[in-house]
Amino acid sequence: MVASAIAIVLFSFGTGLGLSMVSPYEGEGASRTAYFLALGIWSVWIVVSSFMAGGYIAGRLRRRIGNGTAHEVEVRDSAHGLAVWATGVVAASLLLAVGVSGVLGSAVHVASSANDRNGNATLDYTIDALFRGPGESTARSGNDAERREVARLLTYGMVRGELTPANRMYLNSVVAGRTGLAQTAAEERVEQVLSAAKQKADVARKTGIIVGFLTAAALLIAAAAAARTATLGGKHRDEGTDTSYFWRWR
Repeated sequence: MVASAIAIVLFSFGTGLGLSMVSPYEGEGASRTAYFLALGIWSVWIVVSSFMAGGYIAGRLRRRIGNGTAHEVEVRDSAHGLAVWATGVVAASLLLAVGVSGVLGSAVHVASSANDRNGNATLDYTIDALFRGPGESTARSGNDAERREVARLLTYGMVRGELTPANRMYLNSVVAGRTGLAQTAAEERVEQVLSAAKQKADVARKTGIIVGFLTAAALLIAAAAAARTATLGGKHRDEGTDTSYFWRWR
């Protein structure tokens, strides 16, 4: 509970810092690289430090067995630290899975909604780029049924990794009919737009892989840190280390 509470407080504090780094105006605020670097470092620090605090408390408050060897005591203390880590990870996973309400649930809901909006905006932009006539800055208007059909074709193609020849030919004919382009020009338009969409999807895939590995690495480091600080808490317990100066002012 202490580890989770510390993580929530630090994440909330980090949100404020993150918002102060970005700006909607050109040339203001931190760069995209600096922002994501700071976000990654802060997130790793939150995970590790919160479990360090939880592990220390678990080790410090654990009742020592009377006849245990020094090694046995150390193993039991570190095991309690690992239990703190395991409980926190499993509980957080379950809460995210069921869509818990509150601070964490709101953050997840906002993130999911943002992802949905970004995905829909990307698809809409792809269709607009396909339906834009020669020399036009905006897509030509048309019936919504046609746009929905093209959206389904593109979504199906993204799932498969490639449009089937039949679907590609049909998409070429739709673009030619909507924009007034010649068939060859329409095919070039489709190829260019789909290539750009693939590049964006590939960047998103690689980003997801990196984030996944970094998350797993941060959790493993947090497990080791929780076990280590639990043994430190047990050592302070046995030695009777006085830490009252942290909360006593006189």
